[in-house]
Amino acid sequence: MENYYNVVNGYKWLFIDKDYNGPDEKYKDGASFDELYNLYLFDRGLKNIFIKYILEIESKVKAIISHDFFKKYGYDNYLKVSNFDTKVKRWEGKTATQKIGDVSKLIANIQQDISRQLSKNNPMISHYMLTYGYVPFWVLVNSLSLGTISYFYSYLIQKDQNDVGRQFGLRPEEMTKILFVLTIYRNACAHDERFYNLKALRNDGKPNMIKTNKLHDRMGIPRDENNNPIYGKNDLFAIVIICKLILMDNSFTKFIDSVKLELDDLSSKLSTIGIEDVLNEMGFPANWYDIKTL
Repeated sequence: MENYYNVVNGYKWLFIDKDYNGPDEKYKDGASFDELYNLYLFDRGLKNIFIKYILEIESKVKAIISHDFFKKYGYDNYLKVSNFDTKVKRWEGKTATQKIGDVSKLIANIQQDISRQLSKNNPMISHYMLTYGYVPFWVLVNSLSLGTISYFYSYLIQKDQNDVGRQFGLRPEEMTKILFVLTIYRNACAHDERFYNLKALRNDGKPNMIKTNKLHDRMGIPRDENNNPIYGKNDLFAIVIICKLILMDNSFTKFIDSVKLELDDLSSKLSTIGIEDVLNEMGFPANWYDIKTL
């Protein structure tokens, strides 16, 4: 059984009469709990679909980053500041000391993760620490969060970022943004948060957006006053675009068709609102399904 108030408070927004000016909220005529509950079930189904393919991307990213880093720096040199980018960049507004501090914090987080895995008696981590006194990065990477991997990539030396990004057909600035946005949605799935209308935000509350790319243009997505596409930047359609860029064709086809099935099923159960209202909340353009054949 689901908590009645969690369903209502989490999924009522689309069913509220926005033109009503009375003291309390008023639902649109004909709105029922069943509709809210079906939206909730749809959201849960979406999370199950998206997490499957986000994890597929995560596994691929971890494998490529760990292989490239090991090939260049060896098994255990992921704890050396000198193997990361500490150069001062004018647009970052940081000093050399602050840059070294950022990398040191990343390394400290990795060390903490090793400690956590040892405390949980992770067999692979324990084996390498007890036998060799270190954990190869290609072993450790499987226990690191996508968030940690995102920061790891963002602090790689420029050439290393290029070498990794090239295997995805992405420039470093594109890859960095994708990993940060992907982490937000991955965590939302893991923590069972409301998902369908989630927006990717930075810690300061500002949008955390992927870079505009060819798919935004090929989809014909309109631009706002800042020349940003109004869909597919920091919304759920941004994750669809990421999946299109990174997943193999057969995986993407299964992914996008699964999403369409969920939307079609929800559409048949709505009466007070239309599926276009849900799509708009998701950040999906009306022609969203065209991305399958691009």
